Amino acid sequence: MTQVTGAPPRNAKRKRRRGPHRWVMWQRIALSIGGVIALCLFFQVATRYWIDNPRYLPPFFDILTRFFQFFAEPVFYAQVWATISGFLIGLAIAAVLGTGLGILFGLWEVSYRSSRTVIELLRPIPPVALIPVFILLFKTGPVMKTIIVLYACVWPIMFNALYGVRNVDPLLKDMARSFGRSRSDVIRSVVIPAALPMIWTGVRVASTIALIVVITVELLIGGSVGVGGIINNARATGDDVYARFAAIIVAGLLGLLVNIGLGAIERRFFAWSTTTREG
Repeated sequence: MTQVTGAPPRNAKRKRRRGPHRWVMWQRIALSIGGVIALCLFFQVATRYWIDNPRYLPPFFDILTRFFQFFAEPVFYAQVWATISGFLIGLAIAAVLGTGLGILFGLWEVSYRSSRTVIELLRPIPPVALIPVFILLFKTGPVMKTIIVLYACVWPIMFNALYGVRNVDPLLKDMARSFGRSRSDVIRSVVIPAALPMIWTGVRVASTIALIVVITVELLIGGSVGVGGIINNARATGDDVYARFAAIIVAGLLGLLVNIGLGAIERRFFAWSTTTREG
């Protein structure tokens, strides 16, 4: 008798599929690390041999030494947390407000048309230009920093939510209606889930803006709080150029960690979307 062989076990299929995926993942990690090493070597050569002026631009490895010394200073963690807290609170409020407004404007055209003039009037104003106004209203505390981050970040999230809602496939909504779903059910179960990848892309764009705005505010108000405060303190106490450039590295690493974290969430929950497959 001829023995009929069934399909290979599911575990075997999964093992074969994971192999190339893991190889691609490790290849990307290796390329990223190689790029960072190449950049560090380039700056070291440039600051050691081309721009030989330690007073204004010290050797890069000396800056890295000062960067690692930060971790032995307890005040450093409080400074970094001041920047992160302002960033997270402002971005979270902007995400809630921007998503709500974007969904509202995307579903009801009349609401967007009635607000469009005000939106287009406020949107081009740089957040930094409003710092004096916000200082008068909220003083120079965490609230003022949060409000500026909120103002800067609400626009990309709102417009991504608006276009995400408008670009939902009409066939999906018609299919849901054909099953007797009400308008509110269609919005809740079809429109909003389909728009989430676009909304999350707006959050990722806004996260970069939020970090830039937070550190800029810390620099301009001249205080000693946050990563911007580290730079101000280094400039005020003997012009410590090593600490200033080390703080710039801290700002870059914060941005990198935020992008990695948001990208991981995007791949975890929105991998099914074509707008996030390459992110």
